[in-house]
Amino acid sequence: MKKTTKTKHYSEIFPATWAGIPSGLLTLLLSTFLLFGCLSNSETEPEIIIEPPYSSLISTDTISSGDYKQFSIGTNAEHTYAAVNLFKEEIGLDYMNVVSNIYSDLAELEEKLPLYHYIFMDEEKGTSTGVQLGIKEDRIATIFLGNGEELEKWPTDLSKSAIRKGDEVTTLFDKLKTISQNDKYKKKFEAINLLTKDLSKPYDSQMSQSPQWYFGYTLTDNKMDVVKLNFEEGILKNIIINHFETY
Repeated sequence: MKKTTKTKHYSEIFPATWAGIPSGLLTLLLSTFLLFGCLSNSETEPEIIIEPPYSSLISTDTISSGDYKQFSIGTNAEHTYAAVNLFKEEIGLDYMNVVSNIYSDLAELEEKLPLYHYIFMDEEKGTSTGVQLGIKEDRIATIFLGNGEELEKWPTDLSKSAIRKGDEVTTLFDKLKTISQNDKYKKKFEAINLLTKDLSKPYDSQMSQSPQWYFGYTLTDNKMDVVKLNFEEGILKNIIINHFETY
């Protein structure tokens, strides 16, 4: 199985998934920052976007050995995913962002698409008309373009093969396959980014190829943490916890 080697794309400017923040709000944030990503060629480290916007970083902890919560430095990606699922019960987390989980071959994704909460597709060089699909409870819940426009179906000029809100996720691959054969839309399949993992779904072995998983959660009304799980060759190398305070 071969993954695209691109490492700087939409997953790196996707806002942190927050436990306790409504998914609709995250969707609006995603649309805004995906547009920013389409227009930017910056190769700098991505900034974690948090909500509400008036926040400051108050401290950072780095764990390079031993344990943190349910996590153990040196464990493989599959065991780390199991630890995330133990930790999610403590903080009420449903989803986790996966960096650089990008494919250029739709055929590889037939079994993977139902495992994810957000999927973003675009040309290799990002555009404002990239397509974000949100999946919830095994159905298509949201459809956005990179410019923030919300759609009821995509593509809007197709009928039978168009993806619609409410479609069962089991129909998604076949519809995408048909759309990808349309000359007008085939370039939108050059970079298929599996952005956000649904933690209620099984582990995806290709997550071990990602250099970082991250998520955020609220501690109190005005304090929140962003947790970054950093990997080298599928092994948990360190954990960075950014502590934020809002005003």
